Amino acid sequence: MTLLDRFRAHPRQKHSDPVVRLAFVQEIPIDERDVLAEIAREDADARVRRAAVAKLMDPPALAAVAASDADEGVRDEALTMLRDIALDAFEGLAESESLAAVEALSDTKTLAAVAKTALREEVALRALGRVGDGHTLGSIARHARLEPIRLAALAALRDRAEILGVALNSEFKDTAVAAVERLGERVELEQVAARGKNKSAGKRARGLLRERDERAAAQAAGHQPQAAPSDLANLSEPARLDDDERVPRLEAEQRAETEQRAEEDARLQEARRAQMEAAQADAVRKREQTQALERQPLLEQAEHKRERDAERRRGRLAELLQEAEAAAADHDLVAARRRLSIVGLEWKDLTTVAGIDGDVAERHAAAEARLAAREMEAQAQETRTRQEALARLTHLAGRVEALAAKADLTLKAGERALRDIRSALGGLPPLLYKHEVVHTLKTAQSALMPKVQELRDAADWQRWANLGLQEKLCAKMEALGAINDPPEVARQIRELQQQWRQASDVPRVQGEELWRRFKAAHDVAWARLEAHFAAEAAARAENLSRKTVLCEQAEALADSSNWIQAAEEIKRLQAEWKSVGGATHGQEKVIWERFRTACDRFFTRRHADLTERKKTWAANLAKKDALCAQVEALADSTDWDATAASIKRLQAEWKTIGPVKKTRSEAIWQRFRGACDRFFTRYAHRHELARGERVTAREALCAELESLAPAESAVASPDAIDRSDVRPDVASGSGGAEDLVTKVRGLRARWGQESAERGVDRERAAALDQRFAAAFTRVIAGSPGAFTGTDLDPDANRKRMDILVRRMEELAGSLGGATGAIGDAALSALSPTTRLAAMLRDALAANTIGGKVDDDSRMRAAAEEVREAQASWARVGPVPDDVRRTLSDRFARACRRITETVGGAGQRGGAGGGTTGKAGKAGR
Repeated sequence: MTLLDRFRAHPRQKHSDPVVRLAFVQEIPIDERDVLAEIAREDADARVRRAAVAKLMDPPALAAVAASDADEGVRDEALTMLRDIALDAFEGLAESESLAAVEALSDTKTLAAVAKTALREEVALRALGRVGDGHTLGSIARHARLEPIRLAALAALRDRAEILGVALNSEFKDTAVAAVERLGERVELEQVAARGKNKSAGKRARGLLRERDERAAAQAAGHQPQAAPSDLANLSEPARLDDDERVPRLEAEQRAETEQRAEEDARLQEARRAQMEAAQADAVRKREQTQALERQPLLEQAEHKRERDAERRRGRLAELLQEAEAAAADHDLVAARRRLSIVGLEWKDLTTVAGIDGDVAERHAAAEARLAAREMEAQAQETRTRQEALARLTHLAGRVEALAAKADLTLKAGERALRDIRSALGGLPPLLYKHEVVHTLKTAQSALMPKVQELRDAADWQRWANLGLQEKLCAKMEALGAINDPPEVARQIRELQQQWRQASDVPRVQGEELWRRFKAAHDVAWARLEAHFAAEAAARAENLSRKTVLCEQAEALADSSNWIQAAEEIKRLQAEWKSVGGATHGQEKVIWERFRTACDRFFTRRHADLTERKKTWAANLAKKDALCAQVEALADSTDWDATAASIKRLQAEWKTIGPVKKTRSEAIWQRFRGACDRFFTRYAHRHELARGERVTAREALCAELESLAPAESAVASPDAIDRSDVRPDVASGSGGAEDLVTKVRGLRARWGQESAERGVDRERAAALDQRFAAAFTRVIAGSPGAFTGTDLDPDANRKRMDILVRRMEELAGSLGGATGAIGDAALSALSPTTRLAAMLRDALAANTIGGKVDDDSRMRAAAEEVREAQASWARVGPVPDDVRRTLSDRFARACRRITETVGGAGQRGGAGGGTTGKAGKAGR
């Protein structure tokens, strides 16, 4: 085959290759019935015929193929298509086509399947009408989907064994009960009552048995004679219908049963009359007895004959059982079902006459079950095949729809899409012929065909254009003989070869001639390049040697663990490799794989090591991040010593952690160090911070108290306050006044606690004290009625302070004379309570010591009075500043005079004045 032969297309309809013909069949639409029928009848390859049959929707043609084709697979496919058409397996199929398919069917099994499973009653009745086999009719009566079909099949049955089988095995109530009504033998009714699958049928059989027993009991009670055996046989015989008569409804059978019972009653009456006549003839009975004795040997012979018949039946059943088991194991399911059906007919005849062994019956049932399981598996496989085909068709439909919409469709893609569509439609399962995806594929096919034809026409024109291009390439190849530059000639030869391949699609006759011309010029030019190619081969061999050396160096570095230096060296080798030219043909790929393997081994090891190091870095980073979080949580703590110890411990733990990634190392360290520095900076200034916190706390108390005070312009002098202007709610001590007093007391208590704390410089503390006192004064002045009668009442506090001042001044005046003359005068200057306490102490001392109260006792009493006065002074509430200053100066001077007087008396008393000295110290 020449180069141009590869680009020529051959007709595929009559192609010698069956694969090409098969592809052609798959591309034919299913509506071209004549072409498909012709291929199905005449093609030599069975696969092609079978593919055509799978797309053929013509029942007569399918029937002809099913009857005459030499290949069993093709025949089976034709029967399958006829069955699917009859069962309306394709969407949109008319009823007339289903009926035509039924008429075309001749296989009893297929007709039975149609009668059982068809959803159209007319189609099922047509299929039933073409079935004459009793066993098949029984199967239809037991399993048909439609009730009229089941009843019609039962009405057509004449085989009593089949009728009994319907009564025993049918799961449909209507059919089973109708079959029971047609049973006449008692043993048959007993079987249905005991083993019937349908409960209604068993119930009806038991009812019929009860009716018969009641009639027999009535006959026995009336001493009426029994009917003759021949008459009883006639009575049990169901009324026979003509072969052409069909009773499709249960009501007709019931009417026939009623007529039969009437006839039975008439026969019973006739039998009774005959029995009475026989009783009158005693001689006749004796003669009959004598004849019975003479017939005894004949009865024995009949018994032997029955035994021989039973033995023959058992042997025949064994043979039929072997045939049934062989049929169940047949690979061909159709042939297996046919063989088992033939066996089943004779099997039922033999088992109806007499019972069979249970093991034999089980083996026969197991053979039928195995075949049924195989048939179910085949149906499941067929369903899976159709589902897979639908999935492929859906995928193909999406692809070809997108392809048909493309503006830049190529001829190759279009032809491939058409081939795929034809192939998919050719191998389409029958049930998918009317599916929506098939319509989509046909629509895409219709859209692609004109585009592909247009591209084919353009390709034809391109072939003629390629002729001129090939002539130019031939001229250029012939002109290479005048060029003396071998590398240039070799380059141009390769370019011309590439251009020739691009323009290779030309008409066959002209193309062969141009190809010979081009090849001849090519051979002449190529012969002149032998020396050049020899030099190139030597250079490539040298390059191969250099690359081999580079491979050895790379392999020596592949197992190195000096990652940085080895990596740089391998990169240098790679750069040198790029500078080396091509190696010997055939060795280039091998030497490159060797070099790349060595490099990859090193960099793979380095990558694995880097991965492990990254894991270690990540673990270390996580640990350091946790330490940073801990230090940041402690950075603002005020528990200085414990926090400092904890942070130092964390710093020591930081040093034990390994390195982290270089790009993260500085950032995580700055974070850790910044948190540590923040705490230790605060730690170095902790005293200033404490003072600032105390100052802030006092300022907050001042601000809170100031918020309770009115504006300064609204506050009058304490001495000028008019009590009548106080609000009634405040003056009466209502809830608002009580809240104000409670708040002010709380603020004074908190101020006292804060003032007790050290750490605030004196000037700042004095300023804050003045601010708090000023705010307190404004609050009192703003709501004087609220504080009336409380410990915060300025007027009452001023009075208490004035009393304390006068008391101390009187005491100091009484102590101003000589020490020995202060007894009575000093006591008279004391307060009544203090004077009483002093007198009690003196009396106690006199009783204890036995002497009069001396001057030391009086001095101690005066010192005690000063201490109590100072304590009372400290408990006095607020008063205006100017008043407080005046009274405080007077109180201090009086206390100082008393203290000095008590201290001087103690010094004069010598050793006996120790107690007075202690009192003076307490007064100070």
